[in-house]
Amino acid sequence: MRVSAAVQPCCSFGAYNLARLDRTLADLFAYIDKKVGLANTLIVLSADHGQPEVPGHLHEMGIDKAHYFDTKAMDKAPAIAALKKQFGIGEELIKAYFHPYLYLNHDLINDKGLDQAAVEQAVAVELLRFDGVAYAVSSTALRTANLPDLRNFHPKRSGDIYLVFEPNVFINDFDGLTVVSTHGAPWLYDTFVPVIFAGAGLPASIVTRPVTPYDIAPTLAAYLNVKPPSGAIGTPLLEILGQ
Repeated sequence: MRVSAAVQPCCSFGAYNLARLDRTLADLFAYIDKKVGLANTLIVLSADHGQPEVPGHLHEMGIDKAHYFDTKAMDKAPAIAALKKQFGIGEELIKAYFHPYLYLNHDLINDKGLDQAAVEQAVAVELLRFDGVAYAVSSTALRTANLPDLRNFHPKRSGDIYLVFEPNVFINDFDGLTVVSTHGAPWLYDTFVPVIFAGAGLPASIVTRPVTPYDIAPTLAAYLNVKPPSGAIGTPLLEILGQ
């Protein structure tokens, strides 16, 4: 488990972890400079996500709504219990939650002769009423609707309902491990990350227009004058290419 998932960023151990990382990078760059030369090396640093503060610290900052969402209690919530009664279900309907997908009990749905899409939609509608849930989209809607972005959806692997929690609402369980926060939220605290290029004679500059880590692979491919990887998306960064 990554340190960032185990401790909040503002705590002393989080700061210690970053200081150790800084020293490790310094040692790496010193070795590269000695063996190859930093003038001959293009260094790229970024991150796959940001990290929010934990609810306790957010409360101290006046963000009272911050809290952990108990995904294990969803199946027993009154709204879902009423829905199960409506469908004639006496067993567990919500089988599991693996961030960010909720999985329904397919065997139970099939045994009852229920329509999977109808159950998904009904559960999604009820979940939208839960405190802390911003969006709930059924996988049927993702498969059939004309949506612009399905990069996080795989029809054979993804769950039945895609959940997005409201800002500063987190779950503290990741694959059975207790964590201070999970990632994958669309909010700025989780999507705002640096994209740093250094070395190889690049002039110092700060780019304020929106860029993304997706741009790194096509930029490196263009820099090396090679074909981008088949899964690469994004746009080459002209500042790195001297254009």
